[in-house]
Amino acid sequence: MSKHLLERKETVVGILHDIKPFYTANLLGIDDKVIWAKGDITDGEFVKRVVAEYEVEKIYHVAALPIVRVGTKTTVPIFQANTMGTLNIFEAAKEHKLSGYDVHVLYMSTDKVYGHGGYKPYLEGSPLNGYGIYECSKACGDLIARAYFFNYDVKTVIVRGSNIYGPADLNSRIIPNTIRRCLRGLSPLVYKGITYVREFTHVDDACRAIVTLMEGIPKICAYGDLDPDDPESRHLLTNKLAFNVGSGVSKNQEETISEILKHFPGMKPTYVEPQPYMAKEIPYQTLDSSKIQEAFCWKPEVTFEKGIEGVVAWWREHRDIW
Repeated sequence: MSKHLLERKETVVGILHDIKPFYTANLLGIDDKVIWAKGDITDGEFVKRVVAEYEVEKIYHVAALPIVRVGTKTTVPIFQANTMGTLNIFEAAKEHKLSGYDVHVLYMSTDKVYGHGGYKPYLEGSPLNGYGIYECSKACGDLIARAYFFNYDVKTVIVRGSNIYGPADLNSRIIPNTIRRCLRGLSPLVYKGITYVREFTHVDDACRAIVTLMEGIPKICAYGDLDPDDPESRHLLTNKLAFNVGSGVSKNQEETISEILKHFPGMKPTYVEPQPYMAKEIPYQTLDSSKIQEAFCWKPEVTFEKGIEGVVAWWREHRDIW
């Protein structure tokens, strides 16, 4: 996201918690172009200081502990980061607003907040039915965003994205995991009996959607003919804050790995028993993204085939990581 904003000539202030030998910003060549505030979003006073000191006008709240299986291992830190961290972000925005400076907040949610809602694409009005630790913590963030708009008029938009992939993704996910294994000469792993379906969106498309929605906040939060002092009017508008962002491309694990293996001729997957946490994963998740397409004329541009081709090429160029 920072790279995309820098290319738009925005001044970017980022909160950096862990410093690692390799992290996305330095791999993308933007480490020295971002103003880094070293701290933790679970520290409310620190977040307020950053927002005030740098006179922040737009907050892209994409910070989270994002891996589902981590949530099953360490519950409290997940809620501290994903829920209390979100509360701190909105509290800082509220204080900034009370001081006379308006700040818009984009909260990056996830399709996981819908939980298992059947086998049709989710709509923004679908219930938030997440029952796992990660999805529950993120759904709390959705409610916080809505509450701060309803009660304090903090202008916000909620983005519920599908699985985002692209270069420099160092997390332990199916696409980078499979590519790294193949580059090491190891067979990719297919977990037996796991037929879960996920929607994949390239990071470039996701970033375009995020910026579009941030710029659209005045339109999204406009009352129009509604009375801002009428609770029912605010309730109606609050339910319009969320937007799904997906590509329309859904794959199960074998289809995903098969696309990657097109770039590794002769290599075949190894079938192994699933890990225990996988039994608790949501079996099917796809999004209906017609709302953002109709409201802002956004549409995905990167095909899954081209996206995977680019990610494989990126990893080949960064041998020192794998």
